[in-house]
Amino acid sequence: MTSTGRSTNQSTRDRNLFKDTIWLGGMHDGYPQVPFSEYRKARITDEIKSDSRKHAALMQSHLTFGLLESVMRIRVPESVLLRKEDGDRVVVTSDNLHQLLRDWQYRIREAGNTDYSQQWAENVQTTLTKAKRLLSLELYAGCISLARLPQDDFDMILFQLASIGEALTEGSHTFPASIPPRPGISWSFVVGALGLYRIQMEEAGWCPYLIRIMSERVCTLTYASTQRPFLRGGLNMHSHCTRETCAANNINSDHYTNPHTTSACGCAYNHPPFFDVAELLSRGHIPVVQWNEAHHNFVVGTSSDTPYVAISHVWADGLGSTTEKGLPMCQINALVLVTQRFISNGAFWIDSLCVPEVRDLRKRAISLMSKTYRDAQVVLVLDSGIRSCSVSAPREEKLLRVLSSGWMQRLWTLQEALLAKKLVFLFCDGTVTIDDLLPTRRDFDVMDTLLISLAAEVFRLMKYRRYSFSMDDGFTIADVTTCLRHRTTSKAEDETLAISGLLNVNTAELVNLAPQQRMKSLLLAVGRIPREIIFLTGKKLSDFGFSWAPSTLMGHFTFFGFEANANATPTGLHAEYAAIYFKVTMVDAQRTIRLLLPEKKTHLDVNHDSDPFECNAVLLSGPVASWEFVQGVAVLVTGSDASGSGGSGGDRLVCKYQKYFILSPQGLDKEGLTGKEILRIQAKSGIMRVRLV
Repeated sequence: MTSTGRSTNQSTRDRNLFKDTIWLGGMHDGYPQVPFSEYRKARITDEIKSDSRKHAALMQSHLTFGLLESVMRIRVPESVLLRKEDGDRVVVTSDNLHQLLRDWQYRIREAGNTDYSQQWAENVQTTLTKAKRLLSLELYAGCISLARLPQDDFDMILFQLASIGEALTEGSHTFPASIPPRPGISWSFVVGALGLYRIQMEEAGWCPYLIRIMSERVCTLTYASTQRPFLRGGLNMHSHCTRETCAANNINSDHYTNPHTTSACGCAYNHPPFFDVAELLSRGHIPVVQWNEAHHNFVVGTSSDTPYVAISHVWADGLGSTTEKGLPMCQINALVLVTQRFISNGAFWIDSLCVPEVRDLRKRAISLMSKTYRDAQVVLVLDSGIRSCSVSAPREEKLLRVLSSGWMQRLWTLQEALLAKKLVFLFCDGTVTIDDLLPTRRDFDVMDTLLISLAAEVFRLMKYRRYSFSMDDGFTIADVTTCLRHRTTSKAEDETLAISGLLNVNTAELVNLAPQQRMKSLLLAVGRIPREIIFLTGKKLSDFGFSWAPSTLMGHFTFFGFEANANATPTGLHAEYAAIYFKVTMVDAQRTIRLLLPEKKTHLDVNHDSDPFECNAVLLSGPVASWEFVQGVAVLVTGSDASGSGGSGGDRLVCKYQKYFILSPQGLDKEGLTGKEILRIQAKSGIMRVRLV
């Protein structure tokens, strides 16, 4: 075992995929290269079996060198990844991992679209799946956990192994697109189970909610843990935040103030002429403002006559206001100065000056919001966290500042970004377009795992502009729900108004409805939606025919189908599902319902811990499998729908939505394990055409 002898400065080290991690001493060199499943068999001895630390060392080597060699189909000597430090301590480092990945991806491309490539891709998928299963066992009862290592060492090793798995998973996308698609493999389960970085980052001031967001990618969280957070309000900025929400971005309108650009400034407020703004809004026009320096006042024009910059910001940064109140003059001067970089006359739109407080006029402005951002020459993002970073900072640091910004977490800013012709971010010393911010073609060619990971959420903001030629119907419910999973708002009633423009639904049809009626109306206006929408968790609508419908599309992490294969109607959701059906059964918290499926030679268990309900069928998110958890929705079939009996599909069964839950696969709830009585029910499986009410 030798040192790589490679010196690495701190900036490069921070860029690595995982932090230097203790190597437990597993011997890799000196053995023949074997398939992944044979790696430990080729090295196991009675001495290793009897020594828990040596057994753990073999597992670390298996999931490091064994995985790399099997996936890459090359020899990887210890000297490539191991480095000896002072005191004979040996660590595994990712210093050379990027080069290994680049070489591997080059060989994939050299192989081309051949039978060999297809077989290689299938082998990679199988090997990564096996590796993930082995690593998931290590969280609780595997070789490494049984070695009783110090908790920090244990956590670091699992992060190291997951980081390699994640990098290989990203790299596997280099195989030709014509090769059948491979199901995604996520390695972030180690992040949720271990508190290593979470505790360190919270102590450094990072928001718990933001840590949860970044935990979706192992390398993103690892990189973020090496960086300091932006703290608008000092070290206690996130002291009231939780894993569910960032309280620092919510505002209290009763105590809201606009800060001046410097603490010493005490300049007066200014605002556009209210009558001019109101008159344009009343006629259905978008007002834009220009500052007339000679007369020291605002001139109000219409967006159809004046090219303009639309400002996208979060009120928590202090730029919130209304037409009537306006903004401090120092803030206005700053806005004019930055917009003149793009429009010579400095014409711009910002809600703080162009949206009145008067209720009817405010509704008109909201109805025009999607058009406002769609028609702007430039949408300029102003966020204090992003502005804490320099344009000359490394690309990964700029991406992290955008990803961790308040702007990326707020509801209204989603459409402002998605609809932009040109989206630009203001940094402390210049501006950067989203095109220049995102990884380059070369970064994608070499599958730079960290950059691609950091850019994943930001890249979604490009979809409308890049693919608008094929998106005549706008975004889908699935697109919007995916984009909304990390976004929040201080005003829940604004949700449908903020996303209707993305779904090509007229906001004016929603703005005058009572807030509790808006989601139903939005879904009806969209019409065709993914049938998987019923598996979204959380509160449902109470309207008849919509007990399956989520009350919000924000905050969902459930996989969501992208095919619009169900139809929302005033009397219910029309769709087809894989299903299990059985006699009417009462489900309660006192017992486990075991659904026996003889034709599948398996069973699924239903555990429920709240109010009892009756059901006689379970609609499934996928086919029944004896080894997988599956999402289910319990329903009560109350009859058949004669109007839906035409065609070859048979009758459409009328089903009352009862409860969402996860069904446990066979063998995971043995008698006595939960302490509940087990009620065995004979069941059958098939396809059900339903009208879900």
